[in-house]
Amino acid sequence: MTGAAPNSDAHPGGRLRHASQVAPTVSGPGAPCRAVATVVLAVVAAHRTGQPLPPELVALGATFDRMALTAPVYRMIALPGPGVPRGGIVAGGGASVEVELHELPVAALGELLCALPAPLAVGRVALLDSSVLGMVCAATPPGSVDISAHRSWPRYLAAHFGN
Repeated sequence: MTGAAPNSDAHPGGRLRHASQVAPTVSGPGAPCRAVATVVLAVVAAHRTGQPLPPELVALGATFDRMALTAPVYRMIALPGPGVPRGGIVAGGGASVEVELHELPVAALGELLCALPAPLAVGRVALLDSSVLGMVCAATPPGSVDISAHRSWPRYLAAHFGN
């Protein structure tokens, strides 16, 4: 990602969740508990609740955590192409963008990376209060539209598609 956001591993949201920070899971009667390590993942557009792609995250074991705002260092863009409207954020701008945070099992991160179409990628995202992993645009493809003024994917869709 060009102009990546500052890495802020001093914040708890920017690191792996340790076993003491996650609920234990039990694999069978009398089985010992084991903790599932998770990461916090920020999503901006089609993977948000109420959009077409959250089932992809749910299938990977992700659970909604909370809403948040990025640090004011991003641009939100709508990506060109047919089908599901997609968007993302790129570093280099000055808008604070609304994101949804999800807890994702670390073991599922590789599967998510392999499933993301270009130019989407996973990279570090600076929030107002921490740093997390997030779906970002690794590049701004030709035909992309800067929609940062909307500051939210649902607001952009409502303004342009009446959703």
